Amino acid sequence: MTLITEAHRQQYREEGYFILERVIPEEHLVILRDSCNRLIELMHEEMDRQGTDHIHISHRGKRYHIAKKYDQVPRLSEYVFSDLMAEVCRATIGETAYLFYDQYVVKAAEQGITFSWHQDSGYLGFPHMPYVTIWAAVDDMTQENGTASVMPFSTIGIRTLVEHIRDPVTGDKTGYFGKEPGISAIVPAGSLVVFSSITFHRSGANTTDRMRRAYVTQYSAEPVINPETNEPIHLAVPFLSGGKRISG
Repeated sequence: MTLITEAHRQQYREEGYFILERVIPEEHLVILRDSCNRLIELMHEEMDRQGTDHIHISHRGKRYHIAKKYDQVPRLSEYVFSDLMAEVCRATIGETAYLFYDQYVVKAAEQGITFSWHQDSGYLGFPHMPYVTIWAAVDDMTQENGTASVMPFSTIGIRTLVEHIRDPVTGDKTGYFGKEPGISAIVPAGSLVVFSSITFHRSGANTTDRMRRAYVTQYSAEPVINPETNEPIHLAVPFLSGGKRISG
């Protein structure tokens, strides 16, 4: 059964996002949770090895961004290359898709810090074809535990990549400093927030007594090429060709 309607497709084109509630199969939710726990353990081991509590934009006990590990824990690739991900890609970027990036975004209990308004494309810093971000709620998402918020195109009036400024303390990049609140994703575990890489989004602090976990996968219609090296940046794993899965 098709989960994504023409209304979803139109909203993605016109506003840069749509939300699907309770669409991740329970089996895949278990995989996402188990994988997250293991990857946090490995992150702590690496922090210990380096003698630090801060790697890139991950901060021990506060916030974790664990990237490009989809093939380093058992079965996580089953979700990454699932029928559900294929359907979202077809509805947003088309019949050809490459896995571009994956990461866990975790806010620790009563410690998770905020993440400022940004476009995912702002972290690349060079012109490229927009890709799709699929933000999966691994836990129930609320304002209190720092859920994600998205900014509709019609609200912010921006549909292109803008310059971002990096915070030297947190490592965050920020591209919007206004007061618009955006649309908060108050959704149950197993839901997806789907948005373009040029859609502004942010997340709040986790003020609850439980960890808040999200898993992000990003897919591009073509490999994203680093203009300085002329090589693909991050990942370029073929996923769909002619609308059919060739990975997973």
